[in-house]
Amino acid sequence: MQLDIRPWFEREMVIEKHTAAPPGRRRPWLMLGAAGLFALGFLAVTAFVFDDAGHVTSHAAAFDRSIAQALQQVRAPALTGRVIEVSALGSAPVLVVLALLAYSVIIGARDRPGFLHLTIAIVGAGAWSRLLQHLFERERPDTLLPFLVVTEGSYPSAHLFGAAACYATFAFFYARYTPRRGAAVACCVVAAVLILCIGATRIYLGAHHTTDVIGGICGGAAWALLLAAIFSHRYANRPLEP
Repeated sequence: MQLDIRPWFEREMVIEKHTAAPPGRRRPWLMLGAAGLFALGFLAVTAFVFDDAGHVTSHAAAFDRSIAQALQQVRAPALTGRVIEVSALGSAPVLVVLALLAYSVIIGARDRPGFLHLTIAIVGAGAWSRLLQHLFERERPDTLLPFLVVTEGSYPSAHLFGAAACYATFAFFYARYTPRRGAAVACCVVAAVLILCIGATRIYLGAHHTTDVIGGICGGAAWALLLAAIFSHRYANRPLEP
């Protein structure tokens, strides 16, 4: 017996037949401006971390060291276990599962531009973060917990770049499909808090410097908002199919 989920779907993720999504129609320039601000934030953090020769500045090193040492004082086995669980929410396996759930809704809605949007956001986040890490070649912190397995390159945090890009994009799609503005705002707030919590865990675990995390969040958010602004124009001109 097949379970009919249509009533739930219509109640929670209503798709209007003849109108484009609210964010896609009304706020492309706002999202583009926010993308620009996050991009400037990434450039500012990069300028703070590296000098003209590509070496880490003393100011950035001292800033990162002070926060790392403070977090080392509160490390405890029980707390570390919970922190690892929160950190996993930004890992590739978890993001892939969430992306598959998002794809199922997008495909069910016959949202072809949305399918392309989500794909570019996910693939681009991975490519940009790894490319930037290879470009800057910053070493991982010496406070890294010994049982953690990490890749080479620390700036920007690929973990946070991907998490910020994906969760911001997931929130955009939820806001696009739901008719309730309050629920859309709440989803965006939850996504932002979750990204910040994941960032804090990476610093606590010694997987990244604080500036790596900030740079990763700024870069991932800029990428997600840029794509949202670009595709919003297309959504406004091409309504979702019923």
